[in-house]
Amino acid sequence: MAKKKPLKIKKAGQLLSQFIRSIALEETELIKGADGEDQMASKAEALARLMWQRALGYVEQRIEKGGLVDITHPPDKVLMSMIFDRMEGRAPLMNPEKGNKRTIADRVSEQGKKRLNKLAKSSLKS
Repeated sequence: MAKKKPLKIKKAGQLLSQFIRSIALEETELIKGADGEDQMASKAEALARLMWQRALGYVEQRIEKGGLVDITHPPDKVLMSMIFDRMEGRAPLMNPEKGNKRTIADRVSEQGKKRLNKLAKSSLKS
């Protein structure tokens, strides 16, 4: 006999997704338009613009004791990958027989780990 609890959890998850979609369409966010003027946008559009900004990297200015300070935020490779996956669809697997389903972000992270390990090994030899 099937348990009813997972059915309730599934229903709650569907309701949550429905509410998230509904809230995403609300036009409550103020953004700069192409003409530089302020305009209202949906939460979904504001989120997409924020994802693009962080994916590309940006410079933020903060006021501190010494005056204005520029803080550089580097591009976010995970968000780059997410945006490309959304725009182009997930890239085909290199070798489908092996079932290799690593994302671009996973492969970039793996390369970084290999480089760090190589540096660590070379510093131990010195």
